[in-house]
Amino acid sequence: MKSRVLFTIMTAGILLLSCKSETKLTQYSAIYQEQPATIYIAPLNDFAMRHIMREMDDSLYNNSVSTAAMQLYLTAAAPLTVNGYYVPGPLVSAQIAASETRTGKQLRSDNINDYYTDLGIDAILFIDLVGWTQTTNAWTVEVEYILRSTHSNSELMNVHVNATKHLITDYKGNPQPLPEDIDFAEKFGCDLETAQRCRLVETLNNFVLKDLPTGKRARQHKTERYISSHPEFFYLRIKKDGSVEMLNNPEL
Repeated sequence: MKSRVLFTIMTAGILLLSCKSETKLTQYSAIYQEQPATIYIAPLNDFAMRHIMREMDDSLYNNSVSTAAMQLYLTAAAPLTVNGYYVPGPLVSAQIAASETRTGKQLRSDNINDYYTDLGIDAILFIDLVGWTQTTNAWTVEVEYILRSTHSNSELMNVHVNATKHLITDYKGNPQPLPEDIDFAEKFGCDLETAQRCRLVETLNNFVLKDLPTGKRARQHKTERYISSHPEFFYLRIKKDGSVEMLNNPEL
Protein backbone atom coordinates (compact mmCIF):
# COMPACT_ATOMS: atom_id res chain seq x y z
CA MET A 1 0.00 0.00 0.00
CA LYS A 2 2.81 2.39 0.94
CA SER A 3 4.67 1.63 -2.30
CA ARG A 4 1.52 2.41 -4.32
CA VAL A 5 1.05 5.75 -2.55
CA LEU A 6 4.73 6.56 -3.05
CA PHE A 7 4.46 5.73 -6.76
CA THR A 8 1.39 7.99 -7.10
CA ILE A 9 3.18 10.89 -5.42
CA MET A 10 6.26 10.43 -7.61
CA THR A 11 4.14 10.27 -10.77
CA ALA A 12 2.29 13.44 -9.81
CA GLY A 13 5.59 15.17 -9.15
CA ILE A 14 6.96 14.17 -12.55
CA LEU A 15 3.83 15.45 -14.28
CA LEU A 16 4.05 18.76 -12.46
CA LEU A 17 7.68 19.15 -13.42
CA SER A 18 6.96 18.31 -17.08
CA CYS A 19 4.15 20.88 -17.21
CA LYS A 20 6.12 23.62 -15.47
CA SER A 21 6.84 26.51 -17.81
CA GLU A 22 10.01 28.56 -17.94
CA THR A 23 10.01 32.13 -16.74
CA LYS A 24 9.64 34.93 -19.28
CA LEU A 25 13.21 35.98 -18.56
CA THR A 26 14.43 32.56 -19.71
CA GLN A 27 11.97 32.01 -22.55
CA TYR A 28 12.34 35.51 -24.02
CA SER A 29 15.91 36.31 -22.99
CA ALA A 30 16.76 37.56 -26.50
CA ILE A 31 13.81 39.97 -26.47
CA TYR A 32 14.82 41.36 -23.08
CA GLN A 33 18.36 41.79 -24.36
CA GLU A 34 17.46 43.56 -27.63
CA GLN A 35 14.26 45.30 -26.44
CA PRO A 36 12.60 45.78 -29.84
CA ALA A 37 10.20 48.73 -30.07
CA THR A 38 8.79 48.43 -33.61
CA ILE A 39 7.53 45.13 -35.01
CA TYR A 40 6.53 44.68 -38.66
CA ILE A 41 4.12 41.83 -39.42
CA ALA A 42 5.16 40.18 -42.68
CA PRO A 43 2.49 38.88 -45.11
CA LEU A 44 0.89 35.70 -43.83
CA ASN A 45 2.15 32.36 -45.13
CA ASP A 46 -1.04 30.36 -45.70
CA PHE A 47 -0.27 26.67 -46.27
CA ALA A 48 -3.82 25.43 -45.58
CA MET A 49 -5.17 23.07 -48.22
CA ARG A 50 -8.15 24.17 -50.29
CA HIS A 51 -10.84 21.94 -51.77
CA ILE A 52 -10.89 21.18 -55.47
CA MET A 53 -13.82 23.08 -56.95
CA ARG A 54 -16.47 20.48 -57.67
CA GLU A 55 -19.50 21.70 -55.72
CA MET A 56 -20.78 24.88 -54.11
CA ASP A 57 -19.69 23.57 -50.69
CA ASP A 58 -16.08 23.51 -51.93
CA SER A 59 -16.26 27.20 -52.79
CA LEU A 60 -17.85 28.02 -49.43
CA TYR A 61 -15.12 26.10 -47.59
CA ASN A 62 -12.32 27.79 -49.52
CA ASN A 63 -13.79 31.23 -48.88
CA SER A 64 -14.18 30.40 -45.20
CA VAL A 65 -10.55 29.38 -44.64
CA SER A 66 -9.30 32.32 -46.74
CA THR A 67 -11.34 34.77 -44.65
CA ALA A 68 -10.01 33.21 -41.45
CA ALA A 69 -6.45 33.50 -42.78
CA MET A 70 -6.99 37.21 -43.38
CA GLN A 71 -8.44 37.54 -39.87
CA LEU A 72 -5.35 35.82 -38.45
CA TYR A 73 -3.13 38.39 -40.13
CA LEU A 74 -5.23 41.48 -39.38
CA THR A 75 -5.76 40.72 -35.68
CA ALA A 76 -2.08 40.07 -34.89
CA ALA A 77 -1.30 43.77 -34.48
CA ALA A 78 -3.75 44.51 -31.65
CA PRO A 79 -2.17 42.35 -28.91
CA LEU A 80 1.30 43.65 -29.84
CA THR A 81 0.10 47.25 -29.60
CA VAL A 82 -1.62 46.60 -26.28
CA ASN A 83 1.62 45.06 -25.04
CA GLY A 84 3.56 48.25 -25.76
CA TYR A 85 4.99 47.75 -29.26
CA TYR A 86 4.61 49.99 -32.28
CA VAL A 87 3.22 48.11 -35.30
CA PRO A 88 2.99 49.72 -38.75
CA GLY A 89 -0.63 49.96 -39.93
CA PRO A 90 -2.14 47.85 -42.74
CA LEU A 91 -1.46 50.43 -45.48
CA VAL A 92 2.15 50.97 -44.46
CA SER A 93 2.68 47.23 -44.11
CA ALA A 94 1.22 46.68 -47.58
CA GLN A 95 3.64 49.26 -49.02
CA ILE A 96 6.58 47.58 -47.29
CA ALA A 97 5.52 44.18 -48.61
CA ALA A 98 5.02 45.54 -52.15
CA SER A 99 8.52 47.05 -52.22
CA GLU A 100 10.19 43.85 -50.96
CA THR A 101 12.07 41.90 -53.66
CA ARG A 102 13.18 39.03 -51.42
CA THR A 103 11.06 35.93 -50.95
CA GLY A 104 9.56 34.99 -47.61
CA LYS A 105 12.18 32.24 -47.30
CA GLN A 106 14.99 34.73 -47.87
CA LEU A 107 13.58 37.11 -45.26
CA ARG A 108 13.82 34.31 -42.72
CA SER A 109 17.43 33.42 -43.49
CA ASP A 110 19.18 36.38 -45.15
CA ASN A 111 20.48 39.57 -43.59
CA ILE A 112 17.57 41.91 -42.82
CA ASN A 113 19.49 44.80 -41.22
CA ASP A 114 18.08 47.10 -43.91
CA TYR A 115 14.66 46.94 -42.23
CA TYR A 116 16.20 48.75 -39.28
CA THR A 117 18.56 51.11 -41.09
CA ASP A 118 16.01 52.11 -43.77
CA LEU A 119 12.68 51.80 -41.95
CA GLY A 120 13.44 51.82 -38.23
CA ILE A 121 11.90 48.35 -37.74
CA ASP A 122 13.45 46.31 -34.93
CA ALA A 123 11.89 42.90 -35.60
CA ILE A 124 9.75 41.08 -38.15
CA LEU A 125 6.93 38.76 -37.11
CA PHE A 126 6.30 35.82 -39.44
CA ILE A 127 3.06 33.86 -39.10
CA ASP A 128 2.57 30.48 -40.79
CA LEU A 129 -0.94 29.06 -41.02
CA VAL A 130 -0.01 25.39 -41.33
CA GLY A 131 -3.49 23.95 -41.80
CA TRP A 132 -7.03 23.28 -40.63
CA THR A 133 -8.77 20.14 -39.36
CA GLN A 134 -12.30 19.73 -38.06
CA THR A 135 -14.78 17.32 -36.56
CA THR A 136 -18.54 17.57 -36.13
CA ASN A 137 -18.28 20.02 -33.24
CA ALA A 138 -14.72 21.38 -33.31
CA TRP A 139 -12.33 23.38 -35.50
CA THR A 140 -8.55 23.10 -35.13
CA VAL A 141 -5.90 25.38 -36.62
CA GLU A 142 -2.13 24.87 -36.53
CA VAL A 143 -0.06 28.07 -36.51
CA GLU A 144 3.62 28.93 -36.08
CA TYR A 145 4.90 32.34 -34.94
CA ILE A 146 8.50 33.44 -35.56
CA LEU A 147 9.90 36.79 -34.44
CA ARG A 148 13.23 37.70 -36.09
CA SER A 149 15.54 40.55 -35.13
CA THR A 150 16.62 43.09 -37.75
CA HIS A 151 19.66 43.92 -35.59
CA SER A 152 21.21 40.49 -34.94
CA ASN A 153 19.27 38.51 -37.61
CA SER A 154 18.51 35.94 -34.90
CA GLU A 155 15.18 34.44 -33.83
CA LEU A 156 13.72 36.17 -30.79
CA MET A 157 10.71 33.86 -30.55
CA ASN A 158 9.46 30.65 -32.13
CA VAL A 159 6.08 29.32 -30.99
CA HIS A 160 4.05 26.50 -32.54
CA VAL A 161 0.42 26.04 -31.47
CA ASN A 162 -2.47 23.70 -32.22
CA ALA A 163 -5.64 25.58 -31.24
CA THR A 164 -9.09 23.98 -31.09
CA LYS A 165 -12.49 25.58 -30.62
CA HIS A 166 -15.16 23.22 -29.26
CA LEU A 167 -18.89 23.79 -29.72
CA ILE A 168 -21.86 22.87 -27.60
CA THR A 169 -24.08 20.25 -29.25
CA ASP A 170 -27.81 19.68 -28.96
CA TYR A 171 -29.47 16.37 -28.12
CA LYS A 172 -29.07 15.30 -31.76
CA GLY A 173 -25.36 16.04 -31.76
CA ASN A 174 -25.64 19.16 -33.90
CA PRO A 175 -23.14 21.93 -33.01
CA GLN A 176 -24.63 25.05 -31.45
CA PRO A 177 -22.75 28.37 -31.79
CA LEU A 178 -22.20 30.70 -28.86
CA PRO A 179 -24.01 34.07 -28.84
CA GLU A 180 -20.65 35.73 -29.53
CA ASP A 181 -20.27 33.64 -32.68
CA ILE A 182 -23.70 34.69 -33.89
CA ASP A 183 -22.94 38.35 -33.16
CA PHE A 184 -19.70 38.11 -35.13
CA ALA A 185 -21.46 36.53 -38.11
CA GLU A 186 -24.13 39.24 -38.12
CA LYS A 187 -21.63 42.07 -37.70
CA PHE A 188 -19.38 41.02 -40.57
CA GLY A 189 -22.00 39.37 -42.76
CA CYS A 190 -20.43 35.92 -42.85
CA ASP A 191 -21.69 32.41 -42.22
CA LEU A 192 -21.35 30.78 -38.80
CA GLU A 193 -18.53 28.44 -39.81
CA THR A 194 -16.43 31.39 -40.96
CA ALA A 195 -17.30 33.24 -37.75
CA GLN A 196 -16.10 30.24 -35.70
CA ARG A 197 -12.79 30.13 -37.56
CA CYS A 198 -12.24 33.89 -37.31
CA ARG A 199 -12.95 34.01 -33.58
CA LEU A 200 -10.60 31.05 -33.08
CA VAL A 201 -7.60 32.69 -34.78
CA GLU A 202 -8.24 36.03 -33.08
CA THR A 203 -8.27 34.32 -29.68
CA LEU A 204 -5.08 32.47 -30.63
CA ASN A 205 -3.30 35.71 -31.56
CA ASN A 206 -4.27 37.31 -28.26
CA PHE A 207 -3.14 34.31 -26.24
CA VAL A 208 0.24 33.91 -27.95
CA LEU A 209 1.30 37.51 -28.59
CA LYS A 210 0.20 38.98 -25.27
CA ASP A 211 2.63 36.58 -23.62
CA LEU A 212 5.58 38.53 -25.04
CA PRO A 213 7.53 40.78 -22.66
CA THR A 214 6.12 44.27 -22.30
CA GLY A 215 7.38 46.67 -24.97
CA LYS A 216 8.97 50.06 -24.45
CA ARG A 217 5.68 51.95 -24.82
CA ALA A 218 4.10 50.21 -21.83
CA ARG A 219 5.05 50.28 -18.18
CA GLN A 220 7.10 47.24 -17.23
CA HIS A 221 6.62 45.57 -13.88
CA LYS A 222 9.59 44.21 -11.97
CA THR A 223 7.89 40.85 -11.41
CA GLU A 224 7.07 40.29 -15.10
CA ARG A 225 10.36 38.61 -15.90
CA TYR A 226 9.83 35.95 -13.29
CA ILE A 227 6.30 34.80 -14.08
CA SER A 228 5.71 31.68 -16.17
CA SER A 229 5.66 31.98 -19.95
CA HIS A 230 4.10 29.81 -22.62
CA PRO A 231 6.23 26.92 -23.92
CA GLU A 232 7.48 26.86 -27.51
CA PHE A 233 4.95 24.18 -28.43
CA PHE A 234 1.53 23.70 -26.88
CA TYR A 235 -2.14 22.98 -27.49
CA LEU A 236 -4.77 25.64 -26.94
CA ARG A 237 -8.36 24.68 -26.23
CA ILE A 238 -11.34 27.02 -26.35
CA LYS A 239 -13.95 25.17 -24.34
CA LYS A 240 -17.67 25.03 -24.97
CA ASP A 241 -18.32 27.92 -22.58
CA GLY A 242 -15.80 30.12 -24.39
CA SER A 243 -13.05 29.89 -21.75
CA VAL A 244 -9.46 29.18 -22.83
CA GLU A 245 -6.90 26.74 -21.46
CA MET A 246 -3.38 25.71 -22.47
CA LEU A 247 -2.45 22.03 -22.61
CA ASN A 248 0.74 20.03 -23.12
CA ASN A 249 -1.30 17.07 -24.37
CA PRO A 250 -4.36 17.30 -26.66
CA GLU A 251 -5.96 14.31 -24.91
CA LEU A 252 -6.18 16.07 -21.53
